[in-house]
Amino acid sequence: MKRLTVILMTMIIIFIAGCGGSQRLSVKLTSPKTFTPGKMYAMQFTVTDKQGNPVEDAKVSANLAMKNMDHGTTPVAVQDIGEGKYIGTANLAMNGDWIASIKVEHDGDILEEDREFAVEAKTLETAHKVTKDLALPNFKLIDENGKSVTNQDLIGKKVVMTFTYVNCIDPNACPILLSNFSNLQQDLKAKGSNTGNILLISVSLDPKNDTPEAMKEHAKKMNFDMTYLKMLTGDKDEIQNLADTLGEQFSKKGSEVIHDNKTFIFNANGKLTHEFTGSIIDRNELYQVVNMD
Repeated sequence: MKRLTVILMTMIIIFIAGCGGSQRLSVKLTSPKTFTPGKMYAMQFTVTDKQGNPVEDAKVSANLAMKNMDHGTTPVAVQDIGEGKYIGTANLAMNGDWIASIKVEHDGDILEEDREFAVEAKTLETAHKVTKDLALPNFKLIDENGKSVTNQDLIGKKVVMTFTYVNCIDPNACPILLSNFSNLQQDLKAKGSNTGNILLISVSLDPKNDTPEAMKEHAKKMNFDMTYLKMLTGDKDEIQNLADTLGEQFSKKGSEVIHDNKTFIFNANGKLTHEFTGSIIDRNELYQVVNMD
């Protein structure tokens, strides 16, 4: 009888420990640090398996609640955009610390986890502004003309940097990130802004295939004004160190590169001032931040 009780108790403990968890799934929440009152707040759920491969066609749901406050829950509408990425939108009521209760279901496997995040109402001063003290690390790469470019070459310029690669197959990633550059160049020209102190940079996440020639041709197809834009490639370790320092995660999966969609703004001293999360950026916000003193 005592042995049976021990067995039953062990099974109960194992069952409780397994509830809400999953040995096969993991989920990452990417959430902007600010929101616009009255507009939907968008976040991204990235679902992968234990090997780090994207999980497609999962059922992802979530509810939001204020941390340490009893104001009920806010539902999140989730849309599958492919490649293991799911966009959630919700109407946030106020600033503060929030908890996202996330549920992922796929092929009979269920994952339930909570993720915490904090937001504040967006203003020109707070929109995408970073609080961490971070500067461009030392690096040495080459541009689309094969010329050497180091971090010291960027000092004195306001730098807008993102990470892409030429053969990107995700229509929601690199093409949109580079379209943000195109829109910004159009807006700067239309409004007569001085571009002499601005530099736009796209760093390759696939340097093996992104030769200077390939990147130059890609820039030509995008119809960029190359007087203040550079496409950088070069040593993989140099790129890895730069990405790691900025918190840009990426990994090669065959011919595809899975990566974060981020855009970084540095001041003339090489200090990080703003960070846009997600490929889709409000056009006017980017222009305002780039032109901010």
